[in-house]
Amino acid sequence: MELAERSVFQGIVYYYRENQVLCRYQVTLTDPVDPVLLQKALEDARPLAEYYFQKVVWEKKQAHLAPNDAPCRIRQGSTQPAIPEDTAEYLFALSWEGSTLYLDWFHFLADGRGMSPFLTLLVKLYCNLRYGCTLACPPLTDVPAFDVDELLARYPESQVENDFQKEVLDTFEGEPDRALVRLSKQSLVALALRHGVKPFSALTALLARAMGEYLGKEQVIYSFSADTRDVVDTPGALGNCITSFQEPVTFAPGDSFADYAPRIDKTIRDDLSDEKRRFRMAEQMGWVYKVYQQKAPLRIKKRIYQMGEYLSGFPADFWLSYLGDPFRPGNDPADLAVLEQYIADFQTWVLPDGASLGVEAVTLGDTITLCIENKARRPGFAEAVEQVALSVTALP
Repeated sequence: MELAERSVFQGIVYYYRENQVLCRYQVTLTDPVDPVLLQKALEDARPLAEYYFQKVVWEKKQAHLAPNDAPCRIRQGSTQPAIPEDTAEYLFALSWEGSTLYLDWFHFLADGRGMSPFLTLLVKLYCNLRYGCTLACPPLTDVPAFDVDELLARYPESQVENDFQKEVLDTFEGEPDRALVRLSKQSLVALALRHGVKPFSALTALLARAMGEYLGKEQVIYSFSADTRDVVDTPGALGNCITSFQEPVTFAPGDSFADYAPRIDKTIRDDLSDEKRRFRMAEQMGWVYKVYQQKAPLRIKKRIYQMGEYLSGFPADFWLSYLGDPFRPGNDPADLAVLEQYIADFQTWVLPDGASLGVEAVTLGDTITLCIENKARRPGFAEAVEQVALSVTALP
């Protein structure tokens, strides 16, 4: 079977981390979940989404994904399982409690852009069973991974000097606390238009200013994720295909939003150019590629990678990942109108790794939900975000 031969090299970066990076999508429906129908929806998804029903296979110290034929069962409760230890080697788990669905997955399998099509498929299949809907459920097919050798050959200078020569930042290492902040999408767009910046830049500027006040720092290092599928010629990839940029912003006394937001916007626009994203992918994948090719035992590879991660200097004060509407891409507007009748809320949670604070942002209707995981172990960041938002008189 073709799937068994696919390399999952891009995802190997998450396998080498000391702590698993387990992600969660959390969908609250308008009615209590019917577990029998949810299990049926999961089974119906298997032939439509073969990529997700796989397991990791190691051969000669290299990993690939292979079909998993074990029964795939839904779980009751909100507790996140150990993946793949508690999931029959599947790299995801579908759970329910009350009116809420939980889709957890090991980041080895996919990032948010690759996982949201699977979530949408599951919800559509369930709604078709539960409510007699006729939502279209076309198969989800993957594309070949990008050629890492070609990418590194294209940018040999990416391996000469990069983040791994930078000074290591101090980061907080507490057990993460979770908080939600709800913002008005319409107000954020109006704020961005008023200052001639991207809405994402406006959001980053708000969070950076709040972080500076929260930590009492004049300079904040922020990080944001960038999708690279289009620039490495894999627009339909379901697996991991993101890179990240880390940038500083300094706040001078008396700086207003009109002062610092355009500076942040200029930096973000430059980073998001096609060439910058390709080069950044080469930078970040080069180190992992070298570790991946070594013949050392797996435990030694993990240790080497972990040392490289801490020595790299790329952890930031906070990172921001904006998913947008997970149900919208590739779906018929008529289907979306039906589907959204049964969805009351959506949240997404990802551990912040080296940063002191991680923010996953998602849009549902006119509401932007900031899902914040904070390792700083001090109260008040959500309040700082709200205060900064109110200070620019654009967000409720």
